[in-house]
Amino acid sequence: MKKVIKNIFFILLGVFSLLGVNHLITRGVESQQVELEEEQVQPVQVIETKKEKKVAKTSTSVNESDSLPQASIKDWNLTLVGPENELEKEIDEASLETIKKTDQQLDKRVIDSYEELKEGAKKAGFDLVVVSAFRSVSYQKEVFTSRVQEAKASGISEKEAREEVKKTSTEPGYSEHHTGLALDVVDEDWQNNYQSELLEEEYGDAPGGKWLDENACEYGFIIRYPKDKEAITKITYEPWHLRYVGVENAKYITKHQLTLEEYRQILEEKDDYEKEEE
Repeated sequence: MKKVIKNIFFILLGVFSLLGVNHLITRGVESQQVELEEEQVQPVQVIETKKEKKVAKTSTSVNESDSLPQASIKDWNLTLVGPENELEKEIDEASLETIKKTDQQLDKRVIDSYEELKEGAKKAGFDLVVVSAFRSVSYQKEVFTSRVQEAKASGISEKEAREEVKKTSTEPGYSEHHTGLALDVVDEDWQNNYQSELLEEEYGDAPGGKWLDENACEYGFIIRYPKDKEAITKITYEPWHLRYVGVENAKYITKHQLTLEEYRQILEEKDDYEKEEE
C-alpha cells in the first residue's frame, strides 16, 4: 500500500512539474512575441513623429509667409523714386485727377483712398489740408532751383547750397511727387497756428501729425520718410509726406516700422527664394 501511494505521489509531482515548465515556456514565447511586436511598431511611431514635425515646420513657414502681403516690387503702387532712384518715365498727366476743393492732383487710382483718409481724419477732429501733391519734372526744377538760390543767399557756394537743399528736397527727376502717389498734408489747426515753417518736423508731435502716423496705413498710406531712417531714404524726417502703397502693404510697413526701400528689399528676397525653390 505504501508503495502504491509513493508511486502516485511521484506521478502527481511529475504532472505538476510538466505543467509548470509548460507555463514558463508559454510566458516566454508570449514575451518574445510582445517584444517582436514592439520592435515592429516602434519604427513606425518614430517615422510618424518625424513626419508630424516636418508638417508643423512647413505650416509655420507658410503662416509666416502669409503675413507678408502678396505683392511685388513691380506693382504700380510700390514704384521707387528718390534721391538714388530716378523716375524712369514721366507719367501721362491724363492719368491724374484733381483732389476735391484743391488745385492739386493725384493718380486717379489714389483719389478715393485719399478722400477716405480725409473723411477719417475729419471724424477724428482733423481737417486735412493738401500742401503739395503731383509735381511735374519741370515744376520740380523750378522749386529746387528756387530753394538753392535761397540757400546761396546765406553766403554758401552753389555746391554747398545744392547739398543743403537735397536734405529736404529732391532734384528734378528724383522726386516722389512725380509719381502722383505722394502728397504733403497738414491739418487746419497746424496750418493756422504753426510757429515758423508749415512743413517742419515738429508736426510729428502735433495731434494731427500723430493721428496720421497711427492711422494713415488704414487707408493705404505710409509716412514715407520716417524718423531715424534718413540713412536709408536719404531724406530727413517728414511727418507730413504721405505715400500711397495700398492698404495691406501700408499696414505691414507701418507695423514693422519699415521704409519703402526696406519693404521692397524683403519682397525681392522673397521672390528670389521662391525662384530657387522652383
